[in-house]
Amino acid sequence: MGALFSYITRTFQALKLIATISPADGDVLMCHTNYFPDFIPFYFLAKKNPRTKLYYWFHLLTPHLFKGYEGEFTGQFHFPTLSLVFNKLNEIGYILSTIKRGTIITVNAYYRAILEKKYPRNAIYVIKRVGGIKNLETNMKLKTSYDLIWMGRIHPQKGILEVPEIITLLKKKKPDIHIIIMGDARGVLKDQLLSAITQRGLEKNITFKGFVPEEEKIAYIKHSRIFLMTSYYESFGLVNVEAMTYGLPVVAYDLPVFSVFEKGMITVPVLDNRKMAEAIFRLLDEKAYYQKISEAATAFAKEFSWDIMGKEIQQLMTK
Repeated sequence: MGALFSYITRTFQALKLIATISPADGDVLMCHTNYFPDFIPFYFLAKKNPRTKLYYWFHLLTPHLFKGYEGEFTGQFHFPTLSLVFNKLNEIGYILSTIKRGTIITVNAYYRAILEKKYPRNAIYVIKRVGGIKNLETNMKLKTSYDLIWMGRIHPQKGILEVPEIITLLKKKKPDIHIIIMGDARGVLKDQLLSAITQRGLEKNITFKGFVPEEEKIAYIKHSRIFLMTSYYESFGLVNVEAMTYGLPVVAYDLPVFSVFEKGMITVPVLDNRKMAEAIFRLLDEKAYYQKISEAATAFAKEFSWDIMGKEIQQLMTK
C-alpha cells in the first residue's frame, strides 16, 4: 500500500509539473512505460498541442490473467495475482489513453502483430537491436570454473525451479556437471529451490550465490561455458546479450520473443527439459560445435549497443 500511495503521489506531482509546461510545435514527447504515473500526466501533456510528435514505449505485454507469466507459453492455468491484475489494468489504461497520432515503439517483431490489433490507429515501430552490454574486464580470479551459469531475478516467471531437473538429467552423463546460480532471492521460491537441490542430492553440482556485485558477476560469467535461460516469459532478454558478449552460447526455451536472437542461441520446446539437457551436453561434448556457437554469439552481441539503439530512435523521431 505504501508503494501504491507513492505512485499516486507522484502522479499528482507530475500533473502539477505538466501544468507549467507548454510544448511547442514539432516538440517530441515520449512516454516510456505503461504505468499510470507516466501515462496519465503524459496524456494531458500530449493534449496541450496537437502538433507535437508522440511516442509510446511498449516494453512488456501482460499475459492472460488466468495463465500469467508462468502459464502463457507453458499452457498451465494460474489464478491471477494482485500484481498481475494491477499490470493488466495499467496496460488497458495505457492503450485507452494513447492518442492516435502517436507511434508505438516496441522491442521485438513478435509484438508487432499483437500490438497492431491493440493499436489499430497507430503506427508501430520495432527497434532492430535493443540495448547492449560492454565487455568489461575484471581482476577477480576464481579457482572454480562452471559448465553452466544462470542469472536473473529469482521470480516464478524465470523458471528457476526447472534447473534442478535439468542438472539431474545432465548428471547422468556428466556426474561432475556444475552450475552457478546468481540472483537476488528471498521468500518461498528461494526455499523451494534450495529444497529441490537437497532432495535431488545436487549440492556439489549447483552453487547458489544469490546477489553478487558487478565485478564478481563478470568473473563468474567469464569462468562459465554456457548460459542457461529457463524463463517461461520475457519481453526481450537483455541478459542473453550479456552472456553472448562474453562468448557464452545460450540454451533457452523457445519463446516467441527470442526470434530476435538469430545466432548464438539454441532453443528447445518449452518445458522439454530432456531436450534442454541434450542441447547442453552436445555443447559441452563437441568442442568444434561449441566453438562455432560461441563465436556466433560473440559476433552477434557486437551488433547490440545503446549508442546504435539511441541513433535509431533519434532517426525515428527526427524523420
